[in-house]
Amino acid sequence: MNQQLIFNHDYQFDEAAVAIRCSILQGGLRNIVYIRMPEGWTAAAWLAQVREDSFFWEDEIELALKRGELDPDGNLWLDGSV
Repeated sequence: MNQQLIFNHDYQFDEAAVAIRCSILQGGLRNIVYIRMPEGWTAAAWLAQVREDSFFWEDEIELALKRGELDPDGNLWLDGSV
C-alpha cells in the first residue's frame, strides 16, 4: 500500500466543473481530482461508472501525479474519455 498517496473515495458530481470530484492525500497535503464527464453521459451514470472503475482511476491519478500534472491550485484534471 502506498502510504504517500491516500484515496479518500469521496466521489461526487461537481455540476460547475461537469466532472466527478474526489480528494486525495499526497504526502499529507489534500488535493482535489476532477474527472471530466464525456459527452453523452448523465451525471448519475458517470458517477456510478467512476465508482465502479475506481482502481483504474487510482492508477490514472498516480500516473498523472508522477508526470506533475497538478494545476497551480493543486488540482488534478483528468479527461474522462481515457
